[in-house]
Amino acid sequence: MRKLVSYFLFIWLCCFFLPNNIFAQSEGVIKGIILDSETGQPIVGATIMIDGTTNGSISNQSGEFELKTAQGTYKLIINMLGYKDQVIENVQVAGGTITKIATVNLKEEGMGVEEVEVFANMIDGNRQPPTPIATISAQEIEEKMGAQEFPEMLKSTPGVFVNTGGGSWGDSQIRIRGFTSENTAVLFNGIPVNDMESGRVFWANWSGLSDVTRNQQVQRGLGVSKLAVSSVGGTINIISNPADQRKGARMESTVSNRSLKYRTTWKYSTGLMKGDWAVTGVLSRRWGEGFREGTGGDVYSYYLAMYKRINTKHQLIFTGYGVYQYTGRGGAATEENYAAAGRTTYNPYWGTYQGQELNARENRSHKPMFILNHYWDVSKKVTISNALYYSWADAGGAAMDRVSGTTNTNSELTIIPNPIPGGTIAQTFQLNFDYMASQNQGNLVTIRNANGSGLPITGYRSRYALKESVNNHQWVGALSTVNIEASKNLSMTFGVDGRWYRGFHYQRVKNLLGGDFWLDVDRNVQDDVGRDMNNNLLTPNRIAYQGDKVGYDYNGTVRWLGTFGQVEYSPMRNLDLFATVTFVYNDFQRNGKMLNEKYYSTSLGNSDLQSFNNYTVKAGANYKITGRHNVFFNAGTFTRAPFFQNAFSDNRTTNIIRGSLTSERVTSFEFGYSYRSPKFVGNFNLYSTGWENRSYTQGFLGDLSFLNNPALPTGTQFINYQLYNVNALHRGVEIDFATQLMPELSLSGMLSVGDWRYLGNPKADILADPVGVPYATDVTINADRLRVGGQAQTTGALGLRYRDPKGAFIGTSANFYDNMYADYNPETRTTPDAYFNQVRRLPNAFTFDLFAGKTFRLDKRVRCQVKGSLNNITDYRFMIDANERTPSNLSPFVQYYFGRTYSVSVVMEIN
Repeated sequence: MRKLVSYFLFIWLCCFFLPNNIFAQSEGVIKGIILDSETGQPIVGATIMIDGTTNGSISNQSGEFELKTAQGTYKLIINMLGYKDQVIENVQVAGGTITKIATVNLKEEGMGVEEVEVFANMIDGNRQPPTPIATISAQEIEEKMGAQEFPEMLKSTPGVFVNTGGGSWGDSQIRIRGFTSENTAVLFNGIPVNDMESGRVFWANWSGLSDVTRNQQVQRGLGVSKLAVSSVGGTINIISNPADQRKGARMESTVSNRSLKYRTTWKYSTGLMKGDWAVTGVLSRRWGEGFREGTGGDVYSYYLAMYKRINTKHQLIFTGYGVYQYTGRGGAATEENYAAAGRTTYNPYWGTYQGQELNARENRSHKPMFILNHYWDVSKKVTISNALYYSWADAGGAAMDRVSGTTNTNSELTIIPNPIPGGTIAQTFQLNFDYMASQNQGNLVTIRNANGSGLPITGYRSRYALKESVNNHQWVGALSTVNIEASKNLSMTFGVDGRWYRGFHYQRVKNLLGGDFWLDVDRNVQDDVGRDMNNNLLTPNRIAYQGDKVGYDYNGTVRWLGTFGQVEYSPMRNLDLFATVTFVYNDFQRNGKMLNEKYYSTSLGNSDLQSFNNYTVKAGANYKITGRHNVFFNAGTFTRAPFFQNAFSDNRTTNIIRGSLTSERVTSFEFGYSYRSPKFVGNFNLYSTGWENRSYTQGFLGDLSFLNNPALPTGTQFINYQLYNVNALHRGVEIDFATQLMPELSLSGMLSVGDWRYLGNPKADILADPVGVPYATDVTINADRLRVGGQAQTTGALGLRYRDPKGAFIGTSANFYDNMYADYNPETRTTPDAYFNQVRRLPNAFTFDLFAGKTFRLDKRVRCQVKGSLNNITDYRFMIDANERTPSNLSPFVQYYFGRTYSVSVVMEIN
């Protein structure tokens, strides 16, 4: 560690004291500045080369560059990934003088890029946004991605925390300022992609998009998003490349020891063809074993972009993308499990069955999205952007189930692994599927009145089985936006956002593990004589075979209609103002397909329609004190309807609404200061976000002894706590900077310190899972002032990057995490004395990453790149997520960060 720190300090000091102002009298200097033609923002890292030589330079944080050369007349070639090359002829340089060239405005490469930027970009080139926005460029993604997942590109952004979850492919999660993905809006080319029922984002569906991403924007706080979305933590906007203007092909192969070891990608672009058409297509595959045990899989992704210019005023862009995946999941285990197994890669979800590896939590999904954009330049001052989009999903996740009277056979709920006759479970701590199959094949029973037919059926009833929870959907949306540049000082945006979503949810038998059938009754709910109740009285005593529906079957319909308006006004040259107002109507309804015996009168058919009217009001100002100093302030408040997923007592089995549903309320304030000079950029932000009246459900292993009710079940069992009136306050400070130590060498860093706590004591209803009659209602949970868990409240990062104009690059980054807390368990907060006990604080942690590569041309048309990355160099496997210890669960479930991982890639491009 000391050697590594000394190494960084040595490089930094050397760079500061290198003489960079001395040049011979026979030499001159070329200076200039490079900007994005659409946004007006500086382009960092553009390469400026003197044609026919190896002499070049790179633009700094302000887009400026400085290039020394002998006196003479030259041609400059300016290149940046994602932008069209620009050539500047006849640049005359005299010895001992400085030659300044005119500002270079690079145009983005790709047909329809400017139209997509106007529709989707959160940065207006004419005005400074009064909100913190970080942009990850296509070049940075290309250099650093390796075998990482898409969210990990954001881990050095202030206020952003990336949790790698269960360590299997697609499990990564992003939290911004302590808020989960349900409370962060995620957009793809300006189109919302958060699930309509739960608000969640499943990043496995984004595999392969790194190959076509122009940039990835992260807007923290309420921001200036031109949509009727109510994001609490912030907004992530992924802007993809439309069809490329130039004809070409790209191939990439990667090998790693990360989740899914192998990756290959093919890309082809037709370029602009006759009739003003252009098409770009990308195919990608990831496959192989995962970093964590039992998490291998196969993932295919595809992307298609088609551009058509109708005339000078009308353009069409079609975009389609999707990911088909079949992977084994990793899951949390207890600290005792990890200690007994002796490895942090231990995964409690898998074992062997008939000599083959089998994961009890296999996950499959295919969720494509198709978008048709129409851009209409009505006049020089008015543009209209329309988008129609459609998505469907076929997805499911498996899990173990068992009948009454059986025990958890080291399934995902087991605390301590137990030996099983005829198996090696005591040594491997894995699921013994062969033992379960032997139990199934020894369970010969006769089911009377099978399927309600009045006739008996005799066979081997599975005592253990794998079931799949299927979550499909149909989703249609339309978004129309009008942009009006009324004058140089005033612009207005108005729009309509409509969505219709229907989710199809059911459970089905996936694997009977050697048995003949599964009896569709609920082992958790018994009648007065101790008989397991039927899940579906439409077919009582249902005999289910592989593929048959069991357990539950329902649809959820969500409708959304929003309008929004935003005004940006610059009353003076150095002052920019904005104000946004949105109104949203949305409703949802459940439709049950099974007649649950426990919920005879409330399970089948439609629930009452739940409807809500909500609003957003936000405003801000940005003041440029000087050309280098800038301050901003923004404030806002909005209300948001509860998610469908949290609205019902148990959306799987009943139409009963959880209490009285009311909208949540969020209020936020933010202040920021920034400094910009040719070689240094720094930002400082203060924020405060209050969240009121939140509701959600938390399930875990617990007991009910604290209720002192002898009629309730005894011992440890799975329990749901439905919490409501949950309030929280998230405050913090964020600092980030970037500096150019020399033209080829840059240093960046950030520090984010948060103070995120729950305020007040919420209420909870305590229920069985699946939900039966509540065990208790209106139980006070003593959570006031508890820390919010799931994210490091203090994060820091340092990055050092060297990029040579000739195509070589190398960089290193260090990330620090502190003030990480376990997610509190309401079971431990049911007595007043719990008020004085803070949740468990996890140990602090750090990681070091390294990436490097070299780009070179085999000829004028062929570009080759070799690159590699080494993540978590020190192999520090720290606890990244944990649940709180409870009296009934002394060894809580935890998850660990990836160990040391590597990737090596080879890229070939032909233009």
